Amino acid sequence: MRGRRPRRPTASEVTADGTWIDRSPPGNRELIARGKELSLRERQAELEAKAAARQHYLRMQKWVLLGVGALILLTVLALVLGLWLGAISPSFATELARIILPILLGAAATIVGAFFGAGANLNPNRFDRDRDD
Repeated sequence: MRGRRPRRPTASEVTADGTWIDRSPPGNRELIARGKELSLRERQAELEAKAAARQHYLRMQKWVLLGVGALILLTVLALVLGLWLGAISPSFATELARIILPILLGAAATIVGAFFGAGANLNPNRFDRDRDD
């Protein structure tokens, strides 16, 4: 008994080893349409990924702003309560405010600026100039 010869793949078929073979005539409308469909799906997935990244950065910005605001509020609250309850002296509170608040405000501005600057580059509606469509 002789071994069976593998059948020849028809036009645009995937063989047993996973290779895609295209024996269709040039200008095959099905393949052109399939190529355009895949291109559109790729573009749509890219736009969705950019939109998701933008939303992620917006959420991060919100939490950073809330966290920085909470730190500033807690610092001021601790100074005011410390002075009101007599736990710290006015000169110590002044020095503490001179040391802590500028550092905290500078760090807050740096962090917020970094997030807003990075988020500005992730605009999903921006036209990609390097694409040839």
